Amino acid sequence: MKSAPRWPLHPAPKEGEALSSWLNRVAACYQMDVHELLAHDLGHSQLDDLDTAPSLSLLTALCQRSGVELERLRSMSLAGWVPWLLDSLDDSVPAALETYTFQCTVLLPKRTRKVRSITRWRAWLPSQTIRRACPQCLNDPTNQAVLLVWQLPLMLSCPQHGCWLESYWGMPGRYLQWEIADAAPRPADDAIACMDRRTWQALTTGFVELPRRRVHAGLWFRLLRTLLDELNTPLSHCGSCSASIRHVWERCGHPLRAGQSLWRPYEILAPAVQWQMLEAAATAITLIESKALIPRGEQAALFQTEPHTGFTNGLPAKVPKPEPINHWQRAAQAIDEAIIEARHNPETARLLFTLASYGRRDPESLERLRATFTKEGIPPEFLSHYEPEWPFAGLRLNDGLSDSF
Repeated sequence: MKSAPRWPLHPAPKEGEALSSWLNRVAACYQMDVHELLAHDLGHSQLDDLDTAPSLSLLTALCQRSGVELERLRSMSLAGWVPWLLDSLDDSVPAALETYTFQCTVLLPKRTRKVRSITRWRAWLPSQTIRRACPQCLNDPTNQAVLLVWQLPLMLSCPQHGCWLESYWGMPGRYLQWEIADAAPRPADDAIACMDRRTWQALTTGFVELPRRRVHAGLWFRLLRTLLDELNTPLSHCGSCSASIRHVWERCGHPLRAGQSLWRPYEILAPAVQWQMLEAAATAITLIESKALIPRGEQAALFQTEPHTGFTNGLPAKVPKPEPINHWQRAAQAIDEAIIEARHNPETARLLFTLASYGRRDPESLERLRATFTKEGIPPEFLSHYEPEWPFAGLRLNDGLSDSF
């Protein structure tokens, strides 16, 4: 049997390039499009599966035509990233979200994390098509490769050039139009660039160097996905860690939870919301590593350097004096957290109203208090028909005849 002929022209795949991008560059050598190349030469007319799960028969034929190894061709699609990047391409696997996202904890302790379950879910695969790329990469006529990772909500910047990925239309190598025309590449800040370099290291080497130790690429992707979900957790579910979540969002300059009021999985959020979520994740990692944030999750230690132990200089240890406790500051923080929870929880709103209404019994005073609660974002319907019936905290003074309060 005669073997299939080699293509006389076939550029080598770039590192991390998507299969569709490479085939587009091969087809351009013959002044064809990808559909013509595959349909007329290989009898393959299905293009939707190229970057997801191309058939073994197609990959074998491409291997024969180009001489590129079968495994290399498979790694140019998402099927080649299973189980590192995602556990499975099957979106009907039971408990897929719980297994991938809720096994690890970074910012929040495991006891406060609300495990969620949804059907038909796959990690990192967006519900909307993403067309973003590095302007410096695609504006280089010698490098028109589109990377597979650019099709996922996984990175914000180019690890090679350190600039933001930008939205584009068209087909690189043929016609290309940027959403922001004639704009100079925007440099990404250090936090984003560091996070994206680690993601690129995971994709290209299979591991990531973290401050504590080297971790497997699969763990890195699950840590990052966990962090994104923690940052999207309603503050009423965060307990004492709500201040940390709020601090991260304030530092990155975006609204709390990127403006989301209801929880939805990261993959189905609008692209603009996903970019804000990724920026918040990069900010959180930087705050943890600089010790400006004290995380409560089990895997948070991976982002912290190993403490020095096992040796002494022989001098008496100096025990630092304990910092004085600022009870007023703690009380103010507790009230702030109660207000946050009261915006979503009617029971908390009423308990807080009982506390604030201590000593106020006249209707006029209570009405002014309701107006104050409304200004703080607490829904007025939580309190519209509520009248506090007990003194502060539901306690009464000891009448001297009983030990119960």
